[in-house]
Formats: sequence, structure tokens, C-alpha cells
Amino acid sequence: MQGSSTSREAILAATRQAISERGPGKLTLSAIAVAAGVSRPTLYRWFPTKADLLAAIAGYEQEQFDRGLRAVIEGHRSPARRLDAALRYLVNYLDGLMGPDPIGADPQFALQSLARALPIQIDALARLLGDALQQVPAVRSGHLSSEQAAELCLRVAYSHYLVPHPDPDVLLANLRSFAGLPRRSTMRATG
Repeated sequence: MQGSSTSREAILAATRQAISERGPGKLTLSAIAVAAGVSRPTLYRWFPTKADLLAAIAGYEQEQFDRGLRAVIEGHRSPARRLDAALRYLVNYLDGLMGPDPIGADPQFALQSLARALPIQIDALARLLGDALQQVPAVRSGHLSSEQAAELCLRVAYSHYLVPHPDPDVLLANLRSFAGLPRRSTMRATG
């Protein structure tokens, strides 16, 4: 039998997937219970109403962002490598979150979700990268703060999510240039 935190995670992951496919308007708790592989009473114990479930999904998505970002940068000691890993993560994160048609199911919900998440993600990116943002020439010269550089990187990643670049590697190369890193990663996977 699944543990309670595992059930909660399964419910939230199934909800995120359902929202990306059908939007929140067509979300039913019964369908989520089936998709999550939990009983309806288990789902209702965690989320008594659809509103409770939708409120929890924003926090869950932020947890996923933080966890994923932390995982990709923790293995790197050098600031340049941490920054490069974070840029790669940003280019791919939202694509993995919502799939190939990010706003098709419910454009208003998708845009509102992004708007709510942006300030929180800026803070997380700036906090987790710390001194790595000093690699960005505009930060090093004092023209931008670390938070402003983090915001620009996230806004570029958001734009890729909304209007995908045909070649994400080109987008990543452009972000690397902005960040003062080589356009093509010459960095090993660790270090």
C-alpha cells in the first residue's frame, strides 16, 4: 500500500498531467483518483474539494522546480558549471512540466500560473545560484543585480515555453552567451 506522502505526490502529479491535457475546467476528482491510482476517499482526505486541489498544485509545482534546480546544480562546485546546469534546466523545465502544447488546454490558467510562479522562481534561482550569477557580465559590471539576471533568464525560458524555439540548443547557446559562458558547453558533467 502506498504511503500517505506517496499518495499525495501521485495525486498532485496526476493533477498536473490532467491540467496540461484538459485544463482545470474539465478536471474531476474521480478522474484524478483513477489516474493517481488511489481511492476516492484517499484523494478526498488530502483534497476535499477541487479548489483545494488546484490551490495545492501551485505549491507542488514550485517544490518540483526547486527540487529539480537544486539537483542539477548541487553536483557542481564551480560557479560557471552551476550556472550552466541551471540554464540547461530552465530551457527544459517548462517543456517537461506541461508538454508540447502549453497553453492550448486553458491559456488563461497557464498564463496566470506562470505569472504567479515567476517571482517565486526568480527568488529560488537567485538564492540557489548565489555567487554563480556573478558569471553574468552585466551582474559583474553592476548593470544588473543577480535577481534581475535571474528574471531575464526565466523570462527567456518562459518565452520558449509559450512560443517554442525550433532548436532549444540554439536558445541555450544564446542564454549561455548572455551569461558569459561558452555558447557550447565545454564543461564536463561534474565539477
